[in-house]
Order: sequence, then C-alpha cells, then structure tokens
Amino acid sequence: MVFEICASSFESARNAQLAGANRIELCSELGVGGVTPSYGLIKKVMDELSIENCVLIRPRSGNFTYTDEEFDVMLRDITFCRELGCKGVVTGVLNTDNTIDKERTQQLIEATGDIDFIYHRAFDCVPNPEEALNLLKTLGVKRILTSGGKKSAVEGLDVLKKLNQQAEGKITIMPGGGINPQTILKIKEAGFNEVHFSGTVFEKSANEMPFSFNTASFLDESVRPISGIEQIKTIMNALK
Repeated sequence: MVFEICASSFESARNAQLAGANRIELCSELGVGGVTPSYGLIKKVMDELSIENCVLIRPRSGNFTYTDEEFDVMLRDITFCRELGCKGVVTGVLNTDNTIDKERTQQLIEATGDIDFIYHRAFDCVPNPEEALNLLKTLGVKRILTSGGKKSAVEGLDVLKKLNQQAEGKITIMPGGGINPQTILKIKEAGFNEVHFSGTVFEKSANEMPFSFNTASFLDESVRPISGIEQIKTIMNALK
C-alpha cells in the first residue's frame, strides 16, 4: 500500500517522513479543503526532506471554476513546482456545470511537464464520474484523488470500486477522505493500492487568543470573497 499524507505544514511533512509514509500532498488550510502552500514552505520541504512531494495547486477555497487571473496564478505555481523538482502537482478545474474543463486541464498538464499530474477532489463534484474518468485517462492524468463523490471514501466505496475497475490500471484511483485505522482496512480489502489521509491530531496552543479571527462569511462556499472597487472607494471617501 502506498501511503500519501496530506501535510499542511513543514512539521506535518517531516512527521510523514519520520512515520515512513511514501509521499505527501503539501498544502495549507486543511479547514477549507486545502489551498496552495507558500513558496517558502514548498522550498523548505524540498531542501530539507527526502519524502516525495506533490503540491496542491488551488488558489482559493470554494468551487473549482476559476477566473482568468486565478488560472494564471495556478500556472505560475505549477511552473515553480516543476522547476523546483517536486514529484508532482495536485489540481483540478471544472466548468460552471461541474464537468471537467478539458481545455484548461490540458493547459495545466502541459505546464506540469514531466512531473506527475494528479486530479484532486474536484472530481467528486462531477455529475458523471465514469465519463470524467474516461476524459482524464485520455488526457494522461497520473491518478485521481477521490472519495467517490461522497464526504468520505467509505461512504463512496461502491463508486470507488466501479471507477477502479473502469480505470483498468491506466490511471490510479486513490481513495481519500475520512481515512482512519478502521476505514483503511475496508479500502485495502476493496482492492486499492494507494490511500490518502492526513492523520491529524490537534495539539493545544501554547497561548490563548483574545478573540477568534475566523469569519463565517468567508467560509461560505457559495460565494467568492473579493475586494470590491466601489466598496473600497466608499470606505476611503468616508474620510473626505
């Protein structure tokens, strides 16, 4: 079994290596499903650790349909990871109807070059996973990280097994989501050879925060928070 650890810090990446995992998916902000980590974190992992490093390329939380500016950021991040010698990148782009954006996916694959291209859990949003799998196979995607369209891999296990059979060994189906010591046994018994999990534990902070910096409205996945031109002007003009 190949064990891939979703690591959102240098310490998590180092712990994955010390625990004997095969590789990491390096990211930040697991609480929103992960976003692209900083250049500094990517570079430090590559400089100081030997574990295979596949980097999440996701410019923001929320849906997987991106503006031209966001997509340009993704291309730039992929170029950085390729030049740094990362094992691969983990990413995905959807159309507004949640089907796979073929044109942009091809562009991402071209930018990736000879490192691995992994399609992430945007796959779990597609309306027709069988059709999406066939498309990704033809595009040359290395593997798909998926929970079978459900919150956890065990919930989506029936779909995962069908996808694994359909893949015919030409693309790896890697279950992820809700993997723990109990559920990983079911994943193994279902015939999967790779698995993705974080193994997260929560340590008590050394100091107390005077108040929470979390803002619930920014965690609403049905909206895309941006700084508005008129809102900026309104606030600045309040002083005039």
